[in-house]
Amino acid sequence: MERNTILAVALSVLVLFTYQSIFQAPKTVKVSNSSQTIVSQQLASNNTTLPSVGNQESGTSTSGLDEATTSIINTTKSSLYFTNVGAVLHKIDFIKNKAFPLTQIGTINELNNVVYSQNQVDKNTLSFSYRDKNWLVTKVYEVKDPNVLNVRMDIKNISEISNLENFSFTVFEIDQSRMEINRNARDSALYEYSVESNHKIYRKGNAYKFNEKNNRNEIANVSWIGFRDHYNAVVIKPTFETKGYEVKADSDNQLNVSIVPVPINLAPGQSMTYGFAIYNGAQNPWLMKKYGQGFEKIVAFSNFPIIEWIAQAIYHIIPVLHGIFKSWGVAIILVSLMIYGITYPLTMQSMMSMRKMQEVQPKMAALKERYKDDPQKLNVEMMEIYRREKINPFGGCFPFLIQMPFFMALYQILWRAEYFQGQGFLWIKDLTQPDRLIILPFYLPLLGNELNILPIVTGFLMFVQQKVASKNVVVTDEQQATQQKMMMYILPVMMTCMFYKFASSWALYFFIFYTLSTFTQWKISQAKAKK
Repeated sequence: MERNTILAVALSVLVLFTYQSIFQAPKTVKVSNSSQTIVSQQLASNNTTLPSVGNQESGTSTSGLDEATTSIINTTKSSLYFTNVGAVLHKIDFIKNKAFPLTQIGTINELNNVVYSQNQVDKNTLSFSYRDKNWLVTKVYEVKDPNVLNVRMDIKNISEISNLENFSFTVFEIDQSRMEINRNARDSALYEYSVESNHKIYRKGNAYKFNEKNNRNEIANVSWIGFRDHYNAVVIKPTFETKGYEVKADSDNQLNVSIVPVPINLAPGQSMTYGFAIYNGAQNPWLMKKYGQGFEKIVAFSNFPIIEWIAQAIYHIIPVLHGIFKSWGVAIILVSLMIYGITYPLTMQSMMSMRKMQEVQPKMAALKERYKDDPQKLNVEMMEIYRREKINPFGGCFPFLIQMPFFMALYQILWRAEYFQGQGFLWIKDLTQPDRLIILPFYLPLLGNELNILPIVTGFLMFVQQKVASKNVVVTDEQQATQQKMMMYILPVMMTCMFYKFASSWALYFFIFYTLSTFTQWKISQAKAKK
């Protein structure tokens, strides 16, 4: 690969590390100012629609928090923590990945600070109840299986007058403060919340720091609201019709997502039932799809259709290859070969274009010397050489730009795919972690206490590739020779450092890529030698 292409690859990898902020920008849904104002007023008015708490017959105020209790339901996948203050799912800890930054799941906002009476129906079911002179509220949480939790809320009007039930639910609150100790910066970049409403999905990546720019409200019928981190997701689907939703930053660490049900008149003695189906588990679209609730729609890789299409294709091909060869590492190698094969014509076109450009460099140097005082004439003569030699001066760049969606798509797959988690290959114990061939008894600057051999070998391969590619380069001046020599050493070191702490699956892909690319460069060198 020529010097400019090598530089392009390096720059593309740098782009990948900022991919979330560049390519995961939320889809914009145009909402008129009048609509936003109406929703804001409706949501604000909800705080006064239910009667004030007092004269309770069962359940109490939280003026004394010593009455607060926590109950835990453990499944094979997670631990679910419930509190009787507000009768909410307070937090979720996943078995493999520990804490999850959601809290206050399923809160009735107007009763979020009251203490409910609690009853453990069985090991998988919790019941909460609250009663005052106007309302009888019952909330039941039932764990259907390790991944799905059903919530049923019955609200009964026990007053002597009709009431307009117009209130809101906090679907969940993102609370990053409880994640600060264990949070990994790269993992945090994968935090994303999303809302499907009116058959459109709004996604917001980098969901770990918040401000007023994150505030959003919309009049819409909400299909589901979800949040995902590196490997897991919580998707909440209301079983009732909604009038709108609101996203509001409470602080730089907290963001509240709430919905408003369609209001109804509730006569004395009448009751209304609201519910949620909650998926809490791995971002496994095959598992999610079996519930028939649309949970799997949260699994996405880009807002750019072409990148998303390529990513989804790769994401579904890899398990097929694993099913045949029974190895996730082999599946990555085969996908790498497949992508290189698909892009090979473009790669060859780019390399051959670069080669032609190098072959005319002596002529170009002579023209620059001849017309150094006449830039206009120089450009005319240069274009004439390009025309005569049938050279496209941009021929080395366009093919690479076409390949970029494949890099972007595969990057997201190898970083996000849950099915790689905990899977080994050769000496690699976990493809989502550095390969860690040896754990050293001491620390090295920048490298830490682990020897990750795959990034080092990949960096060496990149050096060999540039060494082979240099045979195709015609050096016309000393400055160019110096730059080429610097690139030959600096880029491999830079790439090694970038991959050193990254997932071994990504380093494995680039190991295959540079192996094949080196072979292609060697073929071009051989063809040039015969010529």
